Amino acid sequence: MVRSRGRTGRLRDQLPETGFPGGAGAASAAGLVLLILLAVFCGLGLTTASPIAALFSEPTPVVPSGVTAAQRRDAEALARSIGASATSAAHGLQVVADSQVDIGHALSKLGAGYHSYRGIALLNAASRTLITARGEPVQVDTLAGADLGRPTVRLYMPPGGVPLLLSTVPLPGGRVLVASTALRIALPPPGGALRQHLRLVADDGTVLGSVGSDTDPATSSLLGTAASAARTGPGVLTGPAAPGPVPLAAVVAYAPVASGAGALGATVITATWLPADTAPARWPGLVPAIALLVLAVGGTILVRRGLVAPIRRLRDDALAVASGTATGPVRQARTVEVGRIAAVLERCRSGGGSRRRTRGMPARLTVGLMTVSLLGWSVTMFLTLGQHSAEVSPALVTAQGLRLARSADALRSAVTSGLGELRAAARLNAGNLTVHDPAFRSVYVVDQTGAVSERSGKTPLREGPMPAGTPAEGLQQHNTSGRLPVVYAHVRLGDGRTLVGEFDVTRLTQPLQPAGARVRVVDDADRTIIDTHGYLAFAQLADPALRKAAAAARTGHSSAEVTGDTVLAARWIASRGPASTLHWIVMAEQPIGALGVADDSIRDRARAAALCTTVLAVILAGWHELVVIRPLRRVAAAAERVAAGDRTETVYPQRQDEIGTVASCVDLCRQALGVRRNEPAAAKLLTASRS
Repeated sequence: MVRSRGRTGRLRDQLPETGFPGGAGAASAAGLVLLILLAVFCGLGLTTASPIAALFSEPTPVVPSGVTAAQRRDAEALARSIGASATSAAHGLQVVADSQVDIGHALSKLGAGYHSYRGIALLNAASRTLITARGEPVQVDTLAGADLGRPTVRLYMPPGGVPLLLSTVPLPGGRVLVASTALRIALPPPGGALRQHLRLVADDGTVLGSVGSDTDPATSSLLGTAASAARTGPGVLTGPAAPGPVPLAAVVAYAPVASGAGALGATVITATWLPADTAPARWPGLVPAIALLVLAVGGTILVRRGLVAPIRRLRDDALAVASGTATGPVRQARTVEVGRIAAVLERCRSGGGSRRRTRGMPARLTVGLMTVSLLGWSVTMFLTLGQHSAEVSPALVTAQGLRLARSADALRSAVTSGLGELRAAARLNAGNLTVHDPAFRSVYVVDQTGAVSERSGKTPLREGPMPAGTPAEGLQQHNTSGRLPVVYAHVRLGDGRTLVGEFDVTRLTQPLQPAGARVRVVDDADRTIIDTHGYLAFAQLADPALRKAAAAARTGHSSAEVTGDTVLAARWIASRGPASTLHWIVMAEQPIGALGVADDSIRDRARAAALCTTVLAVILAGWHELVVIRPLRRVAAAAERVAAGDRTETVYPQRQDEIGTVASCVDLCRQALGVRRNEPAAAKLLTASRS
């Protein structure tokens, strides 16, 4: 078609078209750019190394950041556990300081009440000479330089023994009460899947004690660096991976130890040999990225040639017809909607003629092919890389079981130390409610009828007398239903009354937090007593895997294993001792995704890429539908009504873009066809449109 640029240009100027985000080609252009970015993300992001390292660095095995972060949390949990032991020991000594009984009588009673005390001594504060003692000898020399005028805690390591805590509390008359407490720290069994080394280091660099596996020179150097760095707070260091079928790297984590009496002047340092990911050079996202790039380019070409280009050609021909400069037939298109409009414009140009049946591909089918191809890519990505489960090494599973063991030990220590302080208060103070343990929400004395005669703290939750057959002292769970579990420690007094301390259940979740997973405590009927992620009291375990693990733990088979996409660990809180009467099972559920292993990171990124592509495909389909297809079909329907003789309804443009220009031109043709019988009027109309 040959046309006059002058008249057509003037009409084009009268019908201005907006730019982005309007226009028939805006959606396809924006979609191409976004899809290319997604393809780049797949190519560079779906790798076990960082994109920069994968491009420019030699592949070296590395320990995932999520694993190293877990080791740091473990070191902090150990430091808090040691600090809690020191605080608990200080509570017992403070009970003696608050009592009015004879000190010799108090020492024997205190030793009977606190079984964790290895030795108890009374010193002269000025000369630091021994006045009296019970149990193992206390290393008084360790207190050199300590301010005995206030509560203090010192760490020391006896030759060939376990690390000990020395806790001191000043007494009236220039005396000092000292108690030594053993530190019990959960370590993996010898020959297990996890190698670990633990040491306590003083601020001056002196090694107070160490347990666990031997260290190599490289790891020893890291331990020394960690001891220096611990002065500024907790952290983690990673050594190089040792060559082998499964490369192992030493992860050294450190955290300073503090208690209620202040800093202990020591640091917990752990060295754990963990598997390093050996696949930084793998590019599992390269093929999906190329496929997405091909689909993006191919889909864009399909839409541009099958829809955008025909619309723009139609726009040019419509301007020529409306301005009266068209010298040839209107070009037909293989898009159905464009062809329908072109046929009407051709009738307007030629002044009549037979109707031609339009054949071709509907605009929705063109956009639909691109949308379906992108959705197919997303589904394929989700079902392949998105379903790839990470392989969890036995060392990581053992580490999770060890975390649960430490959490269970911390919970057991919390309830037994509460019982010990209650026992000491009952024996030393004859029922005086001087109890310093913050784990108790309420401490009170109940008589044989259930009446509360003395109380400290909140209103008791349990009611009535002590159940028949209740032992003289111990730990009990009061209820198996209700709004809140009631767990309490009790000690019978000499006059038939009972000193009761109810635990704050929310505080009992704190020892479980360092496990880094969802930890719950269930009773002997699988009813939930404690849960770190929120729960309904006494809710039954619904998952068969959890019930199976709880049943196995009751037989004494504490274990950790991978169940589906979760690392599940369970153990009995205590098989003997006061806590065994609770019949509690502690279990932890750790999603594999939270372990931070590289394969799992690839799975998560693949799912993110599939989701983003799905969302983008839907957005592009909706964009084309609302901005291109519906306006185009509306103009085509209006044009056919004009061709059928209905010329009373004005054809308005939906928006000022290429399709809006075509709509305006169709309306000019409608007006021209309506007055064609009156040739002068038609001439005036065309003349007005040309001007």
